[in-house]
Amino acid sequence: MTEDFVKEKGASDFLAYYVHQPIENWIVTKLRYTWVTPNQVTVATNILAYIVTILYLSGNLLSGSILSFVVGVADGIDGKLARAKKMTSNLGKLEHAFDLLYEFSWIAALSYSVFVLTSDPASLILGTISILLISFYRYCYDTFSKVFGKSFDTYTSFEKSFRRFAGRRNLYNITILVSIIFNVPLIGLYIIMGHALITALVYAIRVGQHLHAYDLVTKK
Repeated sequence: MTEDFVKEKGASDFLAYYVHQPIENWIVTKLRYTWVTPNQVTVATNILAYIVTILYLSGNLLSGSILSFVVGVADGIDGKLARAKKMTSNLGKLEHAFDLLYEFSWIAALSYSVFVLTSDPASLILGTISILLISFYRYCYDTFSKVFGKSFDTYTSFEKSFRRFAGRRNLYNITILVSIIFNVPLIGLYIIMGHALITALVYAIRVGQHLHAYDLVTKK
């Protein structure tokens, strides 16, 4: 891959790497010399994202799930377009916070909708725990980046392999879609929570090990 707008670390999870990435790259090459700006793409992506939230809340789970994959592709375009157009900025980094916000809104909306459908409060508990776990492992990830000044995803061969399957929005979206198709959305929430728990444990252990090793080196 030789496109100058692609981050060195590349896409993370396998869906983003094998499916989203070539689509995003093709779209960016088409938009690169047009009037379309990265900020416009960001705004459009967030509008689509909250339409997903509304669809989930209204019980239109399949429609919301399908649209979430469109958002997944759109979400990768603005940053690449900014690099292609030489329009990167510190303000643009705030996009990740907005991404996390709508990601949480999806889980909350889906959990509530499943509760309405099943009258099982487990869906609300699963959604809450999933959001807490995602917040935790994202903080572990960010802590590593702040200390080492590099991405946790590419630090060792283990991290490079694990990132393909770590808990991320794209992979949660696959779980949601499959669970909706088979009419078992509550099971989907259980799987998402389990996926988030495994990711949180791996991130906490690995980041802790790397930070401890770094402390030992810097204190010598």
